[in-house]
Amino acid sequence: MRLIEAAETLFIRQGFDDTSVDEISEMAGYSRGAFYSNFEDKDQLFLAVIDRRWPSVSNAIEAIFQNISGPAERAAAVREWYSNQWRHKEFIALQMDFARKAEKDCSARRHLAELRRRELETVTASVVRYFNATGRVPVDRPELLALAFLAVSRGLATLAIEAGPEMEQLYTEASTLAFDRMSAPPISTIG
Repeated sequence: MRLIEAAETLFIRQGFDDTSVDEISEMAGYSRGAFYSNFEDKDQLFLAVIDRRWPSVSNAIEAIFQNISGPAERAAAVREWYSNQWRHKEFIALQMDFARKAEKDCSARRHLAELRRRELETVTASVVRYFNATGRVPVDRPELLALAFLAVSRGLATLAIEAGPEMEQLYTEASTLAFDRMSAPPISTIG
């Protein structure tokens, strides 16, 4: 676990390519030999870092649904959670690093495709659960809404990578606006 934590810290700070096995081992308090007794190579460790962080979406949503019982409170908690997803900009940058690696590595590309498929399924299930819990009319294609949620939060995180703290409120408001618009009831065509 310490190797994975050290690698995540260094990958975020320096990028995958600029981080060495020796640096990871040293930060974790292990020898190079201990590194290789746990991981085949740096690529395998990179996948372990991504795998460790990926379930956070489903865990966070599950906690909201387990700990908050009222529909209005749940809706507010999900809205607030979503509105702050852009703040995970370091992890989004790490995912972008992994995506660049996947362009050149067939095994990494398959792994990334599987991770993204699972993430979309998780967020889609959360969208359905959100609409059911709040008593709102569910959308026809929840996977489309889930994909839009992911795209907006990732896009804002990407924009926020170089932004200073004075922009934080703007990113939160933009994220909240996107959530409100995408989760709003459809406009009636009765005229």
